[in-house]
Amino acid sequence: MSFSEILRKINNHIGTHKVHLCPEVKGRLVNNGAPLANVRILRTLSYSDGKYTKDECFTDSNGEFEMPEMSLRSSQPALLIAEKIRWQEITAQYGGDNFILWSSNPSGISVIQEYVDKLNSLNGDIINEEVFFSFKGTSCQNSYCAKSICRWDDDFVLIDLEADFERMISGIL
Repeated sequence: MSFSEILRKINNHIGTHKVHLCPEVKGRLVNNGAPLANVRILRTLSYSDGKYTKDECFTDSNGEFEMPEMSLRSSQPALLIAEKIRWQEITAQYGGDNFILWSSNPSGISVIQEYVDKLNSLNGDIINEEVFFSFKGTSCQNSYCAKSICRWDDDFVLIDLEADFERMISGIL
């Protein structure tokens, strides 16, 4: 590990506020239903103050993987006019390709239960198309959005970007 990497990791523990970057992740990766073993899963998490962290794991023989909850410390939340945004990206590297298991940018610094629920069941099939989708927020009136090859039975509404764009330019949206 380089000296700059060590300094970056130490800097992630300096600050007055705890910023929750990502809940625990549990998932399974398959190819047309067949488990994918020993696939590298990469997670990059960052906060609007420029601090970030990266980690990785590998799928087991059943295609399952887990990653721990992740936080860092920052002084930015104390600023009144600061925009508090987190970036989350989890990808799988398989056969020379990258598959987006999760990509989202929630605002705030606290745990969001809807994200906990989704990231606790991050089950993807690499034959699935990457899609944008929304899921409801119970603690706020707005929906959350993400991009993924994963699918969920509940609270998973596809976003048709082309149709939304057409409605927007015609003045409907």
